[in-house]
Amino acid sequence: MLPAQGSPAPKNAKPLAPTPAAAAAAAATQAATHASLAALQRDFQEKKVAALDAYAKANAGAADAAEALAEAASLSKTLGRAADVRRFTEAYLAKHGDGDAAGAMRLARAESLRDLGDGAAAEAALREVIAKAGDDINGLVEATTTLASMLVDGGKKDDAKALLTEIGEANGRVRGLKEHFAKVAESYDVLGTEPKPIGLPDTDGKVIDLAAYKGKVVLVDFWATWCGPCIAELPNVIAAYDKYHAQGFEIVGISLDEDRAKLAAFVKARKMTWRQHFDGKGWQNEAAQAWGIQSIPATFLIGADGKIVATDLRGQQLDQKLAKLLPAKK
Repeated sequence: MLPAQGSPAPKNAKPLAPTPAAAAAAAATQAATHASLAALQRDFQEKKVAALDAYAKANAGAADAAEALAEAASLSKTLGRAADVRRFTEAYLAKHGDGDAAGAMRLARAESLRDLGDGAAAEAALREVIAKAGDDINGLVEATTTLASMLVDGGKKDDAKALLTEIGEANGRVRGLKEHFAKVAESYDVLGTEPKPIGLPDTDGKVIDLAAYKGKVVLVDFWATWCGPCIAELPNVIAAYDKYHAQGFEIVGISLDEDRAKLAAFVKARKMTWRQHFDGKGWQNEAAQAWGIQSIPATFLIGADGKIVATDLRGQQLDQKLAKLLPAKK
């Protein structure tokens, strides 16, 4: 006699959700397969983007659909996925042009167009952001300096300076803005000149001599672990180093941190193997003072001839510039 059989499961029955313990075990197993914390974080970010994308598509009419698109765009920017940033920002603006994140989405879209190589569309989009900035001073500053940087990179330094002067004067009500833009314009004068020496020790005690890098392309990067915009740019910097290091690209980091142990743990976790200078003085860092650094991230790209060829490259601009300076070997 056959043992008693249970009733067959209904055709539309849903599989049981894993228990918390099982879910935790699965997550632990998956986490163990990653080579570093940065790899683990990137994997989770990519999965979150996919989930947000699916949610926004399935719930287009939901009250929080706009929030999902905005977060997906932000994460995609962190991951360096310009095409996805453009897709999410355009989806947001198509339905939520007056939403809380509209200004940020317009700026992110403009930057994605720049990163995708569509300079004309990026310039038009940035000018729209500037025109619609209103009381969003941070957005105004970012859009203006981004456009100015694009103009400089295209050989239009005088146009970039004129833009900074125009926007600074048009927004004279904002204390310090005109002076800030004047300093940005002044920084363009270093292009084509030799950088100031560093002559200070790296974290291994070896003196950093920029002259010793002649023949290579070097990025001098003033940054800190506590700087949000610095961390947002880090995936682009790491990707550029991994891609071009073998072709002669080097990075010299100048950390404005005050906690050496925190800096050491941070660079180790993210496999930032290039040299770092640290003196624990924060904004009073000797190199930062000598170079006139007033905000970070601040970067200077030095060509093989030992002269500064670009400053403050953002997003995919660094990769695009390196592609010109260090063409792939055949």
